[in-house]
Amino acid sequence: MITSKNVFYHELIGLYSKVVKSYNEFLVGINGNIIDERKKTISIETEKGVKIIPKNVSIFHLLLPNGEWVEIDGKILVNRPEDRIKKKYKKL
Repeated sequence: MITSKNVFYHELIGLYSKVVKSYNEFLVGINGNIIDERKKTISIETEKGVKIIPKNVSIFHLLLPNGEWVEIDGKILVNRPEDRIKKKYKKL
């Protein structure tokens, strides 16, 4: 089960996401369902089409299946999903 404590270790595809901060101001406000995740990018399906968001310059709000919102810095997510399980993270 995905929780705010273990979201780093899970696949993000299917979660609803919002870009809340970014070095690129044109990315802020993009929201929709995550349809693909690569090493350095997340693809979000919006009402206007698919947008590809670089992870390392963005901060995301993710809606977890239990209804909880979690804020996550994209820099933490920069890695292939299958490789993130091997990483160690500091407790927040």
